[in-house]
Amino acid sequence: MKNNKKSPLKDRPLHVAGQSTDNLIQNYVIDLASLFSLTLVLIFLTFLAWTTKFFLSEYFPIIILITTIAITIYFIYKFSKTIKIIKSLKLGRDGERIVAEILDELRSQGFTVFHDIVANNFNIDHTIITPHGIFTIETKTFSKSSEGRIFCKNDNIIAGNKNLGNKIISQAESESKWLKSMLKESTGKDFYVMPVIVFPGWFVQPMPGDLKKRIWILNPKALKSFINNEPKRIDESDLYIAAYHISRYIRMYN
Repeated sequence: MKNNKKSPLKDRPLHVAGQSTDNLIQNYVIDLASLFSLTLVLIFLTFLAWTTKFFLSEYFPIIILITTIAITIYFIYKFSKTIKIIKSLKLGRDGERIVAEILDELRSQGFTVFHDIVANNFNIDHTIITPHGIFTIETKTFSKSSEGRIFCKNDNIIAGNKNLGNKIISQAESESKWLKSMLKESTGKDFYVMPVIVFPGWFVQPMPGDLKKRIWILNPKALKSFINNEPKRIDESDLYIAAYHISRYIRMYN
C-alpha cells in the first residue's frame, strides 16, 4: 500500500535569531571534518606504504609520505584558523540571540519582530515593525575591556581603542534601503525605514545630532525608549501589510 501521508505544514517557518550564522558555523565544521578524514586516510596509507611491499612503484611510499606531511601541516593550519573563525561566529550568534530576547519583549506593545532576513550576499539580523516606523537592526558583538565604550567621530565608529571605520554604518544603511525598496516593490507603499546598529554589552555614547537623523547606534537596551520617543508614522492597516509582505518574503525566498 502506498503511503499517502504528507506534512500538515503549509508554510515554511520563519527564521530564528542567528540562524544564518549557525548555518555558516555548520559549514565550517563540515569542511574541517572532511579535511580531517582525508588526513586520517593519508596517514593510514602512509603506514601501509612503509610496512608492506604491495605497491606498483618503489617510489610510492616516499610520494605518499610527502603528501601526508603536506596535508597534515595544512590541516593543522586550517584547524587553528577555523577555530578562531568559529569562536568569533559563535560570539556574534550569541549576541544576536541576546538582542532577540530584548526585542521580543517589544511584542507586548503590539510590535512585530522578525529575525534573520536573508537577501543577496547579506542578511538583516532583526527587523521591528512599529507605528513609529520600521527599524532594521544590525548586531555587532565584540570583546571589550572592562571600561570599553563606543562613540562616533566623523562618521567612524570607535570601539575602545579601535577605529572600526564607517563600514558598519554603510552596511546598516544598505540593509535598510534594501528593505524599503523591497516593501515599495511588493506593496506600492513608501515606508519609513530607519537603520540601527546595536552593540550588546557596550556603553554607547550619544550620537552626533546629524548622524542620529540617518542611523541609530545604541546599546540594545536603549532601543525601546528611542522607538517610543518617535512620532507615529504608520497606521494600523499598513503595519499588517508590511508584516505580511516581510513574512511572505522570508517563507518564499529564505
